[in-house]
Amino acid sequence: MLVVNPPLQDVLPLFRALHNFHVCLSPHIYHSDGPDAEYLAHLQTQCDHGATIYAQDAGWGLVAYLLAIPEDAAGDGLRRGGKRIKIDHLYIAPTHRGRGLGHHLVAAMERDMCQQGIRRWVVAQDATNTPATDFYVRVGAEPSALFLAKYL
Repeated sequence: MLVVNPPLQDVLPLFRALHNFHVCLSPHIYHSDGPDAEYLAHLQTQCDHGATIYAQDAGWGLVAYLLAIPEDAAGDGLRRGGKRIKIDHLYIAPTHRGRGLGHHLVAAMERDMCQQGIRRWVVAQDATNTPATDFYVRVGAEPSALFLAKYL
């Protein structure tokens, strides 16, 4: 069952799992030592600034979630302005992958976007996470930028 903006305490185990995945990908950037209160404060701050959480409830708890953050870019002499959604988190519990839950969450977000007149979403992720890249392409995203980094 789709749940929009579930209690953050219910999202916390999935958020921790996603963050631990990021720690494994980039231990030079992330650590997993933060207390639950800091994780919850991070999620609450995002929600306070207009983020929406789409989650999948399996009847006994959440098994997937997507955090969608609205962004409003002002236009200027060089660029067009407009609203868009940034997918900041998308996580499916390993036990529930391959069941279409990611597609379901993105579709729910896109329905809400259309109702709000928003026609574009973006996502950024670690370049080594090819399963995520493949997923976003399957739901219709196309590469639009390349971000390079160098750590010394």
